[in-house]
Amino acid sequence: MKIKEIKKLKSKTTITADYNTKETDIYLRYTGKKKLILVVLALFIILAAIVAVNAGSMNLNLYQVVQSILGNGSNVSDVVIWQIRLPRILAAIIAGAGLSVAGCVMQNNLRNPLASPSTLGISNASAFGANLAIIVFGAGSISSTSTDAVTINNPYLVTVSAFICSMIAMVAILLLARIRSFSSEAMVLSGVALSSLFSAGTILIQYFAQDFQIAAVVFWTFGDLGRIAWPEVAILTCLVGMSFIYFMFKRWDYNALDSGEETAKSLGVNVERVRQGGM
Repeated sequence: MKIKEIKKLKSKTTITADYNTKETDIYLRYTGKKKLILVVLALFIILAAIVAVNAGSMNLNLYQVVQSILGNGSNVSDVVIWQIRLPRILAAIIAGAGLSVAGCVMQNNLRNPLASPSTLGISNASAFGANLAIIVFGAGSISSTSTDAVTINNPYLVTVSAFICSMIAMVAILLLARIRSFSSEAMVLSGVALSSLFSAGTILIQYFAQDFQIAAVVFWTFGDLGRIAWPEVAILTCLVGMSFIYFMFKRWDYNALDSGEETAKSLGVNVERVRQGGM
């Protein structure tokens, strides 16, 4: 009797081991594909950066660009590369990295692959804040030059105002969602309602604005890397870097949350706190 039990136990152990090995192989193939995609995308980014650093109104060949980066270029090429093109390229890469991390966390929190700042009304709240700064606080003006007739004379005021309004929208969403215990459906519905509210506020402000202020608002909405300099690159790097470090420390909580709220709670994750902190 004992021998039969031992044989059954060995059989079960062998089956379990085979199953675990198979699952491990599937997981390794899955993560391997993701790593390969990340490597390919990184190579594309490097290639795009090389093309961008060579593109512009001033024709510079690859040799001149390399010499300038190494510190052996002419004064003109140094100014073009170090003061104009490199800050814009780095700002685009860093901003893209920040947006990708934010989108990943937002989709994870809401368990919705279509989740975005537009879905939750954060974009509309940010646009409302920018309209408020440009039109009400006078951050948009008209210039005498024909090349840049409409300008934003205080971009930091516009940025801070847009950020504050977007955070007000997020706090409102979290407060409304608290009634339904931070469910993803409640957050999305709250965001849709706030999106309509801020859109109405934006239209109301623009109704009383002058034509050049409307033009400045449209200019801000399009987005622009033309005025980026090294101080802005430093600000972007610090903010995105701190956010990235925070989310890397919380990555296992978000991985658990991706498997469902019940699974995450069974693993000891405080779902409400992780979701609130992530948003």
